[in-house]
Amino acid sequence: MPVALQPVTFAEKPQLRAMFDPYLIAHARLVDPDGATGDPTDYRHFDAYWTEPERRPYWIMADGVRAGFVLINTHSPSGLGTDHSIAEFSVVPERRRGGLGRAAAQAALATAAGWWELQVYRANPDGMAFWPRAIGDAHPSTWDEIDLGDRVVHRFRLP
Repeated sequence: MPVALQPVTFAEKPQLRAMFDPYLIAHARLVDPDGATGDPTDYRHFDAYWTEPERRPYWIMADGVRAGFVLINTHSPSGLGTDHSIAEFSVVPERRRGGLGRAAAQAALATAAGWWELQVYRANPDGMAFWPRAIGDAHPSTWDEIDLGDRVVHRFRLP
């Protein structure tokens, strides 16, 4: 299945937001079911993806149709520093479990060499199963899993 990443333009920001908010709400139901952290759609760095060069928003395109999104930045969840980080990643529910997510992860990781990080909350069993396979597909030269209690940070280097 052909999968590609396409930059999200400033004009497409409302369409991304329309896909992003339900993703944030679903994620919050897993990792913060009591709502202790407040409104899950209050994503303070969203607008910065169109003003800061180290932030890159992409559509996941499959068969010419938007099938999800990936947000890449340079935030280091481990605190060790990184070149690139997958901050958010989602495939629309009706396109999951068919290989599209793994292909999209490969496309995202192929955007740049260097140190990468991403964090997965333990309360997200699908993400906990998905990311080790997706990272393994990229054949990192170095890979550490850093246990932060409620989440795991995958830190790896790609050539």
